Amino acid sequence: MVKKLKKAAGYLSVLLGTVLAVYAGIWRMIVRPLAGLYMAFRAGELTVVCVIAAFIKCWLSMTVGGLIWCIGYMIKCMLDA
Repeated sequence: MVKKLKKAAGYLSVLLGTVLAVYAGIWRMIVRPLAGLYMAFRAGELTVVCVIAAFIKCWLSMTVGGLIWCIGYMIKCMLDA
């Protein structure tokens, strides 16, 4: 019974890590900078600095999303052991 609970908690941690990675990595860190880039373009205030900043934010978002997912997966691995 305890082994099944640990396995379920492990899968729940992977699921939670995936959901948080999508929310933080994609929504908060990719969509918002790209929306800001679009709004700057529409307002006529788009600069090279804005484009570079958005590129850096998008690049870092992949790292943060991967880190969040890896933490959930490591918790699963610890519970399976």
